[in-house]
This record gives sequence, structure tokens and C-alpha cells, in this order.
Amino acid sequence: MAVIKKAVATAMALFMAFYGFIGMTGNVSDDYTEGKYKNVILMIGDGMGFNTLEATKAQRGVSLAMETMPVKAQSQTWSYLIPATDSAAGGTALSTGCRVWINSLGVFPFDPFTINDFNVPINICELAKRDGKAAGVVTTDKTSGATPSSFSAHALSRTMEKDISKDQLASGLDLIWGASSESINEENTKANGFTYIGNEDELMALTAGSRSFAQFSFDDLKNCRNNHNTPTIEEMTEKAIEILDADEDGFFLMVEGACIDKFSHDNEFEGATMSTVEFDKAVKAALDFAAEDGETLVVVTADHETGGIKLDKKTGNYKYTSGSHTNVDVPVFVSATDAGFKSGDKVKNREIPVQLARVMGYGEKEFPAAR
Repeated sequence: MAVIKKAVATAMALFMAFYGFIGMTGNVSDDYTEGKYKNVILMIGDGMGFNTLEATKAQRGVSLAMETMPVKAQSQTWSYLIPATDSAAGGTALSTGCRVWINSLGVFPFDPFTINDFNVPINICELAKRDGKAAGVVTTDKTSGATPSSFSAHALSRTMEKDISKDQLASGLDLIWGASSESINEENTKANGFTYIGNEDELMALTAGSRSFAQFSFDDLKNCRNNHNTPTIEEMTEKAIEILDADEDGFFLMVEGACIDKFSHDNEFEGATMSTVEFDKAVKAALDFAAEDGETLVVVTADHETGGIKLDKKTGNYKYTSGSHTNVDVPVFVSATDAGFKSGDKVKNREIPVQLARVMGYGEKEFPAAR
């Protein structure tokens, strides 16, 4: 039985390695002069569709920094074979260049056994670390949430919190910051080489070159409060850039504004638009750094749209039409015109990290690929 299992696993590994390469870059523009970037910041507004932005501007009377970016494209957010997706599959497409089944994190869609017996797709954080770069994950969700986990772990299901947290602790990333997860504590973070961070003061005291695992109040992060000495997503983004930029080889950073999605599931425009504004402040912080640095690419997108937000032509107001994810295309904003994206392009979600890897200097033999 063991021999059969090994043989099947080997055959499936070969198939999945092939799957990891096919059809990844078909819609990314070829008509451009490709630049190379030392640093890449990928910012994901969870659940953020085009009409989320329109509703935010209408309700809040604001302009958005992300809409000042020179390239404005869109992304198709499918999971594997299915038009709908969730944050696990959507995040995995954006982190590995592979579309997978809903609820799965960083594993190939036909893994018949466990990830201990089988290859998994390398994610872009692992790719950066393998090449000597720094890498980190910032979120307003729990650190074991679907999107941050897809950039820092591999699990058959997003519900496997203990396995996800164990994988994150062993990930080798330079920072993982977000809301508290059940299996993360000061003892196991220190045992794995991280400095444990529990509040804003401790975060701001971090020095360049340190490795840290932050556990903040989810209620504060969700509601943009500071009842427990909790930093904002803007402050986390600024500090993460400061820490990671100390690496002379460059860095990759993923920043997620998670609560746009959470409020939209409940059809709460007040919270969703507030979360969009806070996320946009983080985008501006990244753009300000990129403008000064000159070697950093910033890309803003979403894993999917939540709520089916539409304009009610009778009232002139935006309204929710669903409490679930939809399969409408989502924004892709890019800070430079030489990064392989072109205004008006429609790309597949899985193509985005492949192109980010290309501008970081990696070829198709390196990414997407099995770990």
C-alpha cells in the first residue's frame, strides 16, 4: 500500500508541477517595456469591488489614493473551475499563481493525501525568502485568517487553525502581524525566533532586522479603534516597510484590509466604507514610500467582491444585493507603467503574482512551481 501511495503521489506531483506552469500569463500585456523592482508591495482589499470604491467616495465624500495610480486594470477572481471564490482560494491564486478549490490554502487542487506526503505550490513570500529577500504579511484579520495564511502557510482547509499557525511559526517570514489567533502565544513565537508583539508601543519599538509576530485586538482593527493600544493598518504598513527595507536584497510585503469583506457580508455600508478609507490610507503610505524609494512597485487589488454592490438608479444610492461573494471583476491598480500591466487589461487573479515575480527578476522555471 505504501508503494502504491508513493507512486500515485509522485505521479500527482508531476501533474501538479505541470499544472503550476500552464496558462498563467495569457492575459498580461506583452506590449510594454518591463522594469525590474527590488521591492514589491501587494495590497489586498478583501471583498473590495469597483462599486465598493464608488460607494465609499459617495458616502464619505473622499478621493482615494489608489485611484491616482497610473495603471487601472481589472481581475477575474475565479477559484479552480468555479466562477465564485472565497478568501482562501482567492488568496492562494494571488500568492502562488495557482487556482485552487474553495477553502483550501496553498495546496494543489488534486492533492489526494496530506501535504506532508505531497508537493505544494511555493508562494511568493517563500520565493522571496529563498532568494535572500525579506518578506512579511500584514492584515486586519486574525493572522490565521484565509488571506494572510495563503501567503504564509499551506493547509487543506482554512478551518485548520492549529496547522496554519504551526506552519506560520515555521515559515521563516520576517514579520506576521494581525489580530490574535487561538494557537499563537508569546511562548511559541519566541521558540520559533520571533519577537512577540501585543500592542502599538511594542510594535513601534521594533528595530530593523528583527523578526516579529504581532497579535492585536481584532475588535480594534475591525472598528478602527485604539481601546487596547492597537495600531492602524496605515501604521502597520509604514512600520513593516521600515523593518523590511533594512534588507539590502529587497523585500516582498502583502498588506490586507480584511474588514471591507466582513462588513459587506453583513451589508453594513458604514463599516465597509470606513474600512475602505483606512485601507486606502495604508495604500497612500506605500505609494509615498515607493515614490521616494524609486525601486518599489505597489499593486492594489482584491481577492473577490462581497455584497454585490450596485447603484440604485431610482435613489441614486448604492445598495447591497447579496450577503455573499460575487464573481464580478475587481480592481487592479499598479504604481508603474512598466510592470507588465496595462490600463484596461483584464487579467486572471493567478496571473498577478506571476507578473510580480517577473518584475522581481524571477523566471517561469522559478515561479509558479512546486516547493
